[in-house]
Amino acid sequence: MDNCLRLFEAQTAEWFEKTLGGPTPVQELAWPAIAAGGHVLVSAPTGTGKTLSAFLVFLDRMKKMAEQGILERELYLIYVSPLKSLAADIRENLKKPLSGIGAEGLLTIGIRTGDTTQSERQKMVRKPPHILIITPESLYLMLTSKTGQNVLCTAQAVIIDELHALIDTKRGAHLMLSLARLDILCRRKLQRIGLSATISPLSEAAQYLAPEPVCIAAPSMEKKIELEVLGSYVDVKKRKKDPLWQELSALVYQYCEGRRSVVAFVEGRRYAEKLAYYVNLMGGEDFARVHHGSLSKEQRQETEQALREGRLRLLCATSSMELGIDVGEIDQVLQVGCPRTISSTMQRLGRAGHNPFRTSTMYLFPRTPAESLLCGMTAELARKGYVEAMNPPEACFDILAQHLVSMAAFKGYEVDDVMEILPRAWPFRNVTKEDVKSVLYMLAGDYEHKRDVPVRPRILYDRINERVEGDGYSRMLAVSAGGTIPDKGLYTVRTEDGVKVGEADEEFVYESRVGDRFILGAFAWRILDIGKDTVAVTQAPVEGARLPFWKGEIKGRSKETGRYFGQILRTLQEAGSDKRMERILEEMGLDASAAKLSGQYLQRQIAHTGSLPNDKTIVAEHFVDRSGNSQLMFHSIFGRRINAPLALLAAQRIKEEFAIDVGCVDEEDGFLLYSYGDRALPERALERIVPETAETILSLLLPSTPLFNMAFRYNCGRALMMGVRKSGRQPLWMQRLKSAEMLEYIVREDDHPLIRETRRECMEQLWDAAGVTELLFQIRSGEVTVREIYTETPSPMSLPLQWEQEAAVMYDYAPTPRGIHAAVEEALRRQSKEMIAPGEEELMQAQERSKLPADEKQLHSLLMAEGDLAAGELDVPVEWLEKLAGEGRVCYLEQGLWIAVEQEEEYRTALESNAAGEEALHIVRRMLRYRGAADVRQTAQRYGWQEEDARAVLKELCHRGEVVETSKIQEPDEKLYYHSIVYRRAGMRTLQNRRHEISTCPSESYAALVMSRIRRSAPPEECLHEALTLLSGTAYAASLWEEVILPARTVNYRENMLDALLASGTFFWHLCENGKLRFDPLSDIDWDAAPEVLPDMPLTEQECLMAETLRKRGACFMQALNGVLPEGSAYDVLLSLMEKGIVNADSFAPVRLLLNRKKIEKSAARQRVGARVKALHAGRYDLVRPLKTLPVEEQMERCFDRYAILCRETAAAYGLSWQEALSVLRVREYTGQVRRGYFVEGLSGAQFIRTKDFEGVTAALLHPCGGTVWLNAADPMQPWGKVLPHAKERAFTNVPGSAAAFRNGIPAAVFERQGKTLRVFALEGLSELIGLFAEEYRKGRLYAGRKRIVVTDYPKEAAQALAGSGFMKEMQDYVLYR
Repeated sequence: MDNCLRLFEAQTAEWFEKTLGGPTPVQELAWPAIAAGGHVLVSAPTGTGKTLSAFLVFLDRMKKMAEQGILERELYLIYVSPLKSLAADIRENLKKPLSGIGAEGLLTIGIRTGDTTQSERQKMVRKPPHILIITPESLYLMLTSKTGQNVLCTAQAVIIDELHALIDTKRGAHLMLSLARLDILCRRKLQRIGLSATISPLSEAAQYLAPEPVCIAAPSMEKKIELEVLGSYVDVKKRKKDPLWQELSALVYQYCEGRRSVVAFVEGRRYAEKLAYYVNLMGGEDFARVHHGSLSKEQRQETEQALREGRLRLLCATSSMELGIDVGEIDQVLQVGCPRTISSTMQRLGRAGHNPFRTSTMYLFPRTPAESLLCGMTAELARKGYVEAMNPPEACFDILAQHLVSMAAFKGYEVDDVMEILPRAWPFRNVTKEDVKSVLYMLAGDYEHKRDVPVRPRILYDRINERVEGDGYSRMLAVSAGGTIPDKGLYTVRTEDGVKVGEADEEFVYESRVGDRFILGAFAWRILDIGKDTVAVTQAPVEGARLPFWKGEIKGRSKETGRYFGQILRTLQEAGSDKRMERILEEMGLDASAAKLSGQYLQRQIAHTGSLPNDKTIVAEHFVDRSGNSQLMFHSIFGRRINAPLALLAAQRIKEEFAIDVGCVDEEDGFLLYSYGDRALPERALERIVPETAETILSLLLPSTPLFNMAFRYNCGRALMMGVRKSGRQPLWMQRLKSAEMLEYIVREDDHPLIRETRRECMEQLWDAAGVTELLFQIRSGEVTVREIYTETPSPMSLPLQWEQEAAVMYDYAPTPRGIHAAVEEALRRQSKEMIAPGEEELMQAQERSKLPADEKQLHSLLMAEGDLAAGELDVPVEWLEKLAGEGRVCYLEQGLWIAVEQEEEYRTALESNAAGEEALHIVRRMLRYRGAADVRQTAQRYGWQEEDARAVLKELCHRGEVVETSKIQEPDEKLYYHSIVYRRAGMRTLQNRRHEISTCPSESYAALVMSRIRRSAPPEECLHEALTLLSGTAYAASLWEEVILPARTVNYRENMLDALLASGTFFWHLCENGKLRFDPLSDIDWDAAPEVLPDMPLTEQECLMAETLRKRGACFMQALNGVLPEGSAYDVLLSLMEKGIVNADSFAPVRLLLNRKKIEKSAARQRVGARVKALHAGRYDLVRPLKTLPVEEQMERCFDRYAILCRETAAAYGLSWQEALSVLRVREYTGQVRRGYFVEGLSGAQFIRTKDFEGVTAALLHPCGGTVWLNAADPMQPWGKVLPHAKERAFTNVPGSAAAFRNGIPAAVFERQGKTLRVFALEGLSELIGLFAEEYRKGRLYAGRKRIVVTDYPKEAAQALAGSGFMKEMQDYVLYR
């Protein structure tokens, strides 16, 4: 008997061994932890016995208590199921173990869901069951009633099933608050057991489950899975009504043949109905049925039973079948379209091969080439075991409001009682007492009463004693409107006999008429009548029936998933040719047809835009639509949660800066900006967004968006602010109107709980505002590049958003009241002063004057600009004022003020009118701007006003947003007034000073940063241009450029690429001392200076003649120089002058000839002639022009561009004088242009980062890019042994014959002596490491000049990795051919 079975009574252990054999790994871990009485999180694949691992300890324990006569007739165990349909399955599945252990008849099981009859509920109150199976909503309702609490109060433990389906939703938050209330009710901390199949990270899920320590039972159980993506075979020659769906349905039907039961998942209820319709045309009426949330309970149960009994061949289902509803053994799982998330894919896959030791297989049927690609990427991440990280909502004031009403339904409570409950529910652990009181104010009607709006309080709140009571209205609200599922105004569809068929969307019903036919539940129905709440139907023939539609919300892709997708797209682009790309796609699970179609789709996109979007590149595509309006498509792979707010920010920035009205639409793979006029949209739209204020601006823009309106409406309903939910349907348009009216009244109440909650939900759940800020900093630092391109027509990837844009212009389903737009505009005007409260020191600095007038003339100009001046305010000689007065240019007022005579009339009007009028406002505003902050008394004394008059002026200026009112630090009750510009400037300086400083990062973080910048996902020409831009100005060995540097940075590098770039006149080269060569941009040439041929330079007579000829003629082809020399070869002379750095060419061919000269001299006569012919066609030769002397500031900027951090080592590597740089840097640090710190270990102490790059660079240092990179050791951007000291015990020689692998920036292996010697620093992942080397070598990125690599010296552990990576064994060596 296994040790863990000793926990049970003998009969229980014997039954288990006889019936099920040995325990599964998850049961071995879970049973001891549960028996010990602690909280337990059980996580394992489907079919591993999680349910029995949770129940068996309690069944055995209660059976023993019954035998001992101490088992009371009361509730012991609560099992919470997210689905009503799971409840009956669980009770049925418990019958076997109860019978097997001899507990049948001793233990009772009850079910409480929305389907439980009134008589069953009353019976449960009289005789509580030992085990209660319940849904979250029913648990809440039982807590709301006195009889329900009497049943629940004896519970000792609770099991939460399918935790992953709840944790990211408000339904989960609702349940956790119910469990916290249950703990207080039972006067004990109930043991909590959470069951989940797919959840990540487990540690955070455990914290969510319970506030006390939680034992995690999650054994490593590798589940074998297969996902195959099958191409669509649509024959466009056949004339069909809906060819795509007819062909897909035929494929699905084909996969059903020979199988007993098949489940086909689709994305959306409409498509489930569509698939079933077309399959039934081939297989007969009952061949396929549908399963989704808009079908009646009876319809779903009948379908589940038919599938369980093997009577149903095909079930077309949505996500409603993802959870553990028992439908028996499923032979095959299909997926039409691409699942929205990886976790959803895993849940659906778990339906096939339910046994953990069987392989689960799923076939995916994409509808388009783009969807084929998405399916492949989703499948690839699923195979690697990736699951989206949990993102549970916090605070949830709408849920809190609902529970506060529920708690008052039959018994009063105090605010302190609430504060005792909240820490036991993870989503509410940080809610403060003030937060609770603000929700109570809302429920009590305070916000409406403030506007003189009569409303019935939802609760009775005694604010003095902080006590809450309820009344009949409270109970009605809590019971009728409880729960988290929003009311969407759906119509009930019933037959003539009153049998419920399902639900129909309000807008679909509005478009329908009596007599119309539509499909629901795979059957056709004819409309008999459309009532206020119900559509009456009768069954009808299926031919010609319409498909219904439902409006739903879709969870957006996470930024992390988008990043992984981007890495895959980058790999596909780097593959280059069609065949290699198709091979990678096939490795991702696409069949030949799908791989071919997807590959062609990607190649069309690359041909159109030059590159694919990926994790490091956003492609900005400018084009003009059919109506002639400018459109700007951003191809961004980071998902809708990033793209939607990013589109809004970009549109707002363009509107603000260029006064262009811009609309936007978004989706998972990008967003589209479109102008309403004929003005072109500007470039650098994303770069113009300020990352530091992005979240603030988004928060202010939110109320004007349809997203906010929708979320606010749902939150109002959940918070019980929409009134009692009556039995009849509340039309959706009425809900929208009611919530929009409420929103218009309270949108300016920033502290209103529903405004705060809706803003939080939008920013954290529906959007990823923090991810947007992170991305903007990455764009600023260059970690993510935005490529701007112009196209004649939209690219293939932009077409879906083009169609969506047309629909967005025609339809608007979420009207936004004018008052909300006005509030947003007002909030944006206030944003600058409300962003941060400036510090005292920063306010003083902001008011400091940097310059004083130099004479009386400048003093007069100052008075004209700045207004009045009092004695002692400026350190200027009084003689200047007297002189100006003598000249009649200034005058002195009785109030002790000097003013310019030109302003005398304005001042007399302001001072004599007792501070009334615009003149008074003007002089006070100007005084605050230039003389500093003042209070009411100081203002009144300065201008001889009464304090009431001065206060009125200052208040009016505050109302206009031109002045900011603050409290004095020493006297909080006294107010001080600042000019808004001064205040904003001080706030920005405070923000800069308070910004989080980075801690010192290890050397490998910096190595990973600089190496991650080497390769870009862009067309080769762009990559080559950027490489020369970054490395220009520094000389490297001439042979390195085409053997090491350029191949590593340019995909499929070829010599003609460099020749073409040089011929374009953007860059030029010239040779330096010691055989080194450097590139420089033509813009660095000093065209006013003559070419330098130093008189003391040792030149032969022929070289002097050639140099003089080039000086006179300018750039010449070689043919034009052949007759210049009386004897000898122009070819040899030009090469000699090149070698001395006097001559260059607008091609790189002469350098290649020079590098290969010795080899050519030893070659045959034909090859020598060929070399000279090449020289003849090597472009034009010219004298090297002198370069401008670049100022230190420009050199520093280029050094920053290359190395991100400027310090002694990076300055030396660039060739910049560190002392000169330091003299500039100390000034720039003072002016805030650079930040100093000790950012990287191994670099000198004085390290600087440009302020504009700071957030992006430090984020990259703290969270370095993962992955492995192979790089030639001599590459300029390989930092080890150059700007960084070699890592301990991982040193290597930085010569061209060495190539090193870096994992997360740390050296992992190195090939030395032209690949002959392999040294390995870390054996982990060696096969992957060598495989990557082979791939890079074949692409020409490593050892570009060698046709084969012969490894003669290697550790024995590497032999298998070499063989598995394509190296061929020849004797004792391993050889890799290109």
